[in-house]
Amino acid sequence: MSTPGDPHDSPPSPDQRRLIWASLTALALAALVVVAGLAFWVFLQLLSWSYPILLPLGLAVLIALICKPVVDFLERRRVPRTPGTLAVCVLLVATFVIFWTLILPGVYDRMVGFIHALPGNFENFTQQLSKNTSDMPQVQAWLQTNLPAIQRRIPEFLAAGASKLLAPVGSAFGFIFGFGFVPIYVFYFVADEDHLAKHWQEFVPFPPGRVRNEVIAVLEEFSKELAGYLRGQIIVASVNGLLTFVGLTIIDVPQSLALGIIAGALSIVPFLGMICSILPALLLAFSSANGDPTWEIVKPALVLAVFALVQMTESMFVSPRVQSHSTGLHPLVIILGILIWSALLPGLLGPIVAVPLTCAILVLLRRYVWRELPLRKRGRP
Repeated sequence: MSTPGDPHDSPPSPDQRRLIWASLTALALAALVVVAGLAFWVFLQLLSWSYPILLPLGLAVLIALICKPVVDFLERRRVPRTPGTLAVCVLLVATFVIFWTLILPGVYDRMVGFIHALPGNFENFTQQLSKNTSDMPQVQAWLQTNLPAIQRRIPEFLAAGASKLLAPVGSAFGFIFGFGFVPIYVFYFVADEDHLAKHWQEFVPFPPGRVRNEVIAVLEEFSKELAGYLRGQIIVASVNGLLTFVGLTIIDVPQSLALGIIAGALSIVPFLGMICSILPALLLAFSSANGDPTWEIVKPALVLAVFALVQMTESMFVSPRVQSHSTGLHPLVIILGILIWSALLPGLLGPIVAVPLTCAILVLLRRYVWRELPLRKRGRP
C-alpha cells in the first residue's frame, strides 16, 4: 500500500506528458498511414478489376460531350431532342463501321506485310552492318555473338509488350460486349441530360444532412473541373488529328487519314495518340519505300519530324490557349499525374484514368487541405 508522498503517485512531469502525447500522436499517424495505404491498395485493385466496365462508360462520356453541341443545334432548329440524339448516334455508329471496314483494313494489311518481311529486313540489316564493321574485329565478334539472340527475341518482345498493354482488358468477349453498350450510354447521357443534371443528387448514397451536402459539393466541383478539361482536350485532340493527317499526307505516307483519326481520337489522353499512331506510321512509311534504301531511311525520319512538329505545336500554341480557358489544371500537373498513375496501374489503364484521378485528388486538396473556395472562377489557377 502506497503512502502519501510516494513517487509513484506523482503526476507526469511536463517532459513526460510531451513524450506521451508525441508517442500517441506518432502511433495514430502510423495507424492512419496503414489504413490509408490499405484503402488505396483496395481502390487500385477495384479499379483494375472494373476496367472493362469503366472504359466503355468513360468513352461514352467523351462521345456525349462531342455530340451534345450537335444535338443542341438540332434542338434549336426545332428537332425534338430524343429523335435528334437518336439520329446523331446512328450516324456515329455508321461512321465507325465504315471507318473499320474501308480504311483500317489497308493499314492492317500493310502492317502484316511489314511484320512478315521483318526477318528478311533484319537479315539484310545485319549483313550490311557486318560489312561496315569488317575492319573492327571486336565489334564484328560482338555482332556475330549477339545478333542471332536479338533476332530471336524481337517477336518475344513484341508479344510481351502487347500482352502487358492489354492485360487489364480481361476477356475479349466481355470487352466487346461492354463496348456494345457505348451507343446506348451516349443516347441516354445526351437525351436525358436535363433530367440527369437536375436529379443526379438523388443517387448519392447518404441520408440528408451535412455529410451528403459535402459529398454533393465535392462531386459538383470535380465534375466542373473534369468536364472543362475534357472539352478543352477534345479541341486539342481534333487539332492533333488534323495536323497529323496533313503532315503525313504531305510526305506521302499511306493511310494518312486513318492515322490522323487514330492520333486525334486517342489524344484525348495526353500523349496516347502519338504513342499509338507513331509506330504504324513508321511501319507504313518504311513499307511504302518499295525497297529503296534511301527512302527506307528518309521516310521514317520524315514521320518522326512530323510527329515532333505536331507535338511542339500542341505544347507551345494549342494547349496553352485552349486549356487556359477551360480548366485550372496545369499541363505539368497532368504530365506528372500520367507518369505516376501509369507506374501504379497496369497497361493502358494508368494513362486513361490519370486525368480523372488527378483531378479528384486536386479537388480534395483544394477543399480540405489548402482551404480554397470550392468553386473557383474558370480559367484561373
